[in-house]
Order: sequence, then C-alpha cells, then structure tokens
Amino acid sequence: MAEKKEKKEKEKGKGGLFKVIIVVLLILVVLGLGFTGYLLLTNKKSADEAATTQKTQTAKNLNSMEAVNALNEISSSTYGMDEFLVNLADEGGKRYFKVKLTLGYEPTKKKEKEMAAEFETKKPVLRDAINNILRSKKTTDLVTQKNIDDLKKEILTKINPYFENGRINNIYLTDILIQ
Repeated sequence: MAEKKEKKEKEKGKGGLFKVIIVVLLILVVLGLGFTGYLLLTNKKSADEAATTQKTQTAKNLNSMEAVNALNEISSSTYGMDEFLVNLADEGGKRYFKVKLTLGYEPTKKKEKEMAAEFETKKPVLRDAINNILRSKKTTDLVTQKNIDDLKKEILTKINPYFENGRINNIYLTDILIQ
C-alpha cells in the first residue's frame, strides 16, 4: 500500500510539473505575439512617417524646381522694388549689401491692372520679406553666381504666395554692391 501511495505522488508531481511547463509556454507565446504585434504597429507608423516626410520633401523639391524654371523665363512685365541697403549677418556687423531689385511677373488671364495694383498695396510686405532674406546673408553667401541664383530662388519662393492675380517668375538684381 505504501508503494501505491508513492507511485500516485510521483504521478501527481509529474502532472503538476507538466501543468507549470504548459503555463510558462503559453505565457511565452502570448508575450511573443504581443511583441510581434508591437513591432508591426511601430513599423507601420514609421512607414507612415516616412511617406509623409517623402511627400513633404517632394513638395519642397517641386517648389525649388518651379523656382529654377521660373528664373529661366523672360518676364512679360516688371515691377521695380527700388534699392535695398542692409547690414549683412557677418561677424561684427560692419559689412553691408546694396542692391536694386526688379521683379519679373506674369499676370493671370489679362489681370495686368489688378497685378499692378496688388504690387502697390503689398509693396511694404514684399520689402519686409526681401529685407529679412537679405539681412540673413553673409558676405560668403553672395560672392558666386550660384549663391546669387540661390538668393533669387529664395526670394521668389518667399514672396510668390502673396500674389493672387499672377506670379513672380524672375528676380532681376541690378546695381549690386557688397562692402
């Protein structure tokens, strides 16, 4: 009889150990599935963020390409913005940039008069935007033709959104002086 009790206790011990192993394995499977789901969700978010970033970069590139193409166009009309004289962002603030600027533009659908009126009403806003761009430049930003072209593109992309009756398609810089 004692032998039967010992045999039953050993079988109970084996059954208890078997149950513990099953429970541990189930917990590991559930954790593994949860971790896999987490990775899939974060990868989806990363893919969405990457797609958004790519769309933004594409839009910036298109705006930049439009600016480059626009600078190659010959404007049908021009508007003189007078002279700009600004301190450059160089160390010590002892350098200045003087330039006379003319904007080349194309009015939309025979709105020449409306575009001319728009220039007159928005001239202070345009001068402020251009002044801000010019003041942010250093002497080294203005010495090569590529740098001047980049400056033209920057001005073009900054001021074009202000217009409703046409678009600026070129920036003409005359009387340039850096001192």
